[in-house]
Amino acid sequence: MRDRKKTNKEVANSLVMVLQFGINVIVPILLCTIIGTFITSKTGAKGFAIAGILIGIVAAFNGAYRSVKGYLKNEETPGQRARRLEEEALKEKEEAQGENRIRN
Repeated sequence: MRDRKKTNKEVANSLVMVLQFGINVIVPILLCTIIGTFITSKTGAKGFAIAGILIGIVAAFNGAYRSVKGYLKNEETPGQRARRLEEEALKEKEEAQGENRIRN
């Protein structure tokens, strides 16, 4: 039961991360494109719409990078997890051997 709740929580956290990633990418691109198009329509200059799209793309990737970087900072890599499990198993084995020595 406990493992199922933990799994459900991990799935929910992953879903939130994916949604946040999508929002971090879409919103800056759309806002900068709209602003660039608005400036282009008011001034008549053609470069503002393209500049808005490019600025939006840069902002989107910057936000997505920071979001993913923050999320992955808290996660264990597979190698780190394997080392931690090996250390825990070794400690348990040493404790069991120590208890056997005390009994004998």
